[in-house]
Amino acid sequence: MTPRGTYRQIADDLRRRIGTGDLAPGDLLPSELMLVELHKVSRGTVRSALALLADEGLVEVVRGQGRRVTGSSPSSKPVTAYERIAEELRGRLDAGEFPAETLLPSEAELMNEYAVSRNTVRRAYRQLVETGHVVVRHGSGAFPARR
Repeated sequence: MTPRGTYRQIADDLRRRIGTGDLAPGDLLPSELMLVELHKVSRGTVRSALALLADEGLVEVVRGQGRRVTGSSPSSKPVTAYERIAEELRGRLDAGEFPAETLLPSEAELMNEYAVSRNTVRRAYRQLVETGHVVVRHGSGAFPARR
C-alpha cells in the first residue's frame, strides 16, 4: 500500500521535470501505464497527479495522443484545433490582413469556418491575448493589439 499523498509526490516530480526543461512545452508526458509502473502505484493515483497538473494549467489532454506540457516551442507544430486556429490568425495578423482597430472574426464565424466548439475558439483567442497579438474588449469583440 502506498502512503497517502503519493499523487502529490508524482505531481511534484513531473512539475520539477517541466521546470527543468526535461519535459518541454509541447512534449508528451509518459503514459499513465508508464507512470504506474515507474512509481508502483495504481492508475487512480497517477490520474489524480495528472489532474492536479491539469488544474494548474501545466498539462493538457490531447485526444488520441495523451497528455502534454502546455505551451509551444518555436519549432513545434500545432497539435490541437485551438493551436491551429491561433497560428492561422497570428499569420493573418502578421501579414497585415487586419489593420489596427479592425474587428477580428467573431467566435461564431470561426466556429463555422473551422467546425469547432465555442470553447476551442475562445482558447485560441486566449492564446493570442497571452502572446500579445490580440486584445479582447468585453461586449465588442477581438481586435489586433497595438505593437
